Amino acid sequence: MILDRELQLELLSKIAECYPFVWTDYERKPDSAEYHKIAINLNYLKGHGLLTENSTKVVHSKSGDGGGSILIMKPQITEKGLDFLKDDGGLSAILGVVTVRFEADTIRTILQLKVDQSDLSPVDKQKLRGALQELPAENIKHLSTKIVDAGWDNLGSLMSLIQSSLF
Repeated sequence: MILDRELQLELLSKIAECYPFVWTDYERKPDSAEYHKIAINLNYLKGHGLLTENSTKVVHSKSGDGGGSILIMKPQITEKGLDFLKDDGGLSAILGVVTVRFEADTIRTILQLKVDQSDLSPVDKQKLRGALQELPAENIKHLSTKIVDAGWDNLGSLMSLIQSSLF
């Protein structure tokens, strides 16, 4: 196959060494097999956003036979390409972190729904709902931590629950 992972990594690394400038040290004979292989792999990397749009140019055949040629223009690595080369994911990993925060009222509502869905008697449900409603935010936070701990302590059951929810 013309797509070559080793070649792609080699090309990306060479182009990264030129950053922020374009890479110019490549085979210049468009009719050669080496040029064609490099051009195809550069175009593939460009398609994944690892190289800039002006790195390659596809020229479609006018004969309508579906053929054409591919030209190496100005290969230049993108920030995504640089981050791909980093073992730690680069800035994309840092900037892409998503923090999920639940407000006390949200957790309280979830807990109250779970109480309502439980097998407890209506009187016990009402007592628990009332107690949850009166809990201060700090106590809700502490209770949430205890619930997570209980989940980890029962990891087998937790994993079964997660799997049944996902599949």
